[in-house]
Amino acid sequence: MDFVNKAKKIVNPKDTLSLSWLYFLGSVAWLIILGTAAMNLRTYLTYDQNSPAVGPIYYTMLTIHGWSAMLGLVPDAAIAIIIFSIYKSGLSVIHRKAVTAMFWISNLALAFALFGGPDTAWYMYPPLAIEDNSVFQAFRLYHGAMIGAAYLALALNSACGAIATLILVIDAYLTKPKDQKINIFAAYGVAFALVIAITLPALTAAELWYVAAVWFPTMVTVNPLLWVILFWFYGHPVVYYVPFPLFGALYYYIPIYAKRPLFSEKWARWNIFLLAIGSMLIWVHHLQTFPLPVDLRAWITVSTLLLASGSGLTVLNLGLTILTSKGYDYKDPLGLTFLIALIGFIIGGVQALPLPINIINGVVHNTYYVVGHFHLVIWTLILVGFTGVFLDLLKASNPNLNFSEKARKLMVAGLIVWAVPFISVGYLMSIAGYLGLLRRVIAYPSMFTPYMDAMSFLAEIGIPGLVITIATGIGEYLRTSTKVSSLSSPFSFSGTMVKQLGGDKSGRTTKS
Repeated sequence: MDFVNKAKKIVNPKDTLSLSWLYFLGSVAWLIILGTAAMNLRTYLTYDQNSPAVGPIYYTMLTIHGWSAMLGLVPDAAIAIIIFSIYKSGLSVIHRKAVTAMFWISNLALAFALFGGPDTAWYMYPPLAIEDNSVFQAFRLYHGAMIGAAYLALALNSACGAIATLILVIDAYLTKPKDQKINIFAAYGVAFALVIAITLPALTAAELWYVAAVWFPTMVTVNPLLWVILFWFYGHPVVYYVPFPLFGALYYYIPIYAKRPLFSEKWARWNIFLLAIGSMLIWVHHLQTFPLPVDLRAWITVSTLLLASGSGLTVLNLGLTILTSKGYDYKDPLGLTFLIALIGFIIGGVQALPLPINIINGVVHNTYYVVGHFHLVIWTLILVGFTGVFLDLLKASNPNLNFSEKARKLMVAGLIVWAVPFISVGYLMSIAGYLGLLRRVIAYPSMFTPYMDAMSFLAEIGIPGLVITIATGIGEYLRTSTKVSSLSSPFSFSGTMVKQLGGDKSGRTTKS
């Protein structure tokens, strides 16, 4: 019965911290789904007895992997981190019921679309994405009007994400104390919640266009170029939905484990404008294989490198914070997660620097070089940084939680077991791409077989690492939570305990 009550409080959160839990758990669910799909598609890539019949299964798994990541994990993880940053700054989410409703509608709608067996890759390019014939099917199981229903579900998914983030921006403003700055974590969280709220509707519009084209084919046609422009206005900023709020986390946590203030908070706050505005201006670099005018190609290179300078400023600021400290505490699991996240972003980001250069992009645009670049950032900054914030969520939810020495060592070992193999996989992908391995193809030259086998082998080694770290943290949380008898919910403090900790009735401590 106690488990049922706790489950109800997660499903229908009553405070800001428990709302963050809901989105964190949703993120983990999508992570499991996309990871399972990834290992399935890697099986199809490496098993030498495959028949041509596995081709459609491979592309469906590839699409499930991409949709679960970009339409499920990314918005849920971004919103989870943003809500937690709001909590850490002493602010509140007032309209919790609305944000909770957006979570359930968004995630259930995506699940409905995925059950149709999509076969379009995550970016859903026209015209194949709405085809339903013997040559190509956009969905393996949905046909006719059901294809339109699936895209309507996706439109609900993206619209709910935009509404939820807009509510977070409004609530942060309404609960912000007058004449008081919010901390750097929340500053980044709220700023990029606004970026999400501005750019995600472009995807909603593109998906609704598909709905109209499927349901009213004689009245509505899809213009491929305009559709692609709509998509990439969302499709480029989406790659920053999680990283940029995590920049705020790095600015917040790294000084704690470096045992000194941030080298320059002024740089960090001004950098928000460069990153937020820049992230919405450079989407056109995804169209470099299109016949673009020369002046537009010049803008691609300049604008992309300008945004990269904002990321470079973040690296410089955090690097100087660490280097001028008296010693960074990398032995603490949280300290190590944010250090790995920063290092991973550096090595993944460096690989991206040549991509906006037109003569280079044309060569590597559709190869595993690009796959290696963005997966390095995903596996380190996004997933390891997300893990670090989740571990602090456990601490915020349980004042008795103090990781034991054994647990600390186990979590640190797990992080290393995860990071080393997956960084190696990222570099293998990039090397193979440099040598000419195309992405999104199941049939490739035999010279790349050793690379594919090594990628799959290293991934199998690395996966248990993050599982060990997260599972150990949860185990410690559950072990110590039994010592707390006066909790009003699994995620918030009772009034008496909060007063003892110097907090308010919402469960936030004044130390946040």
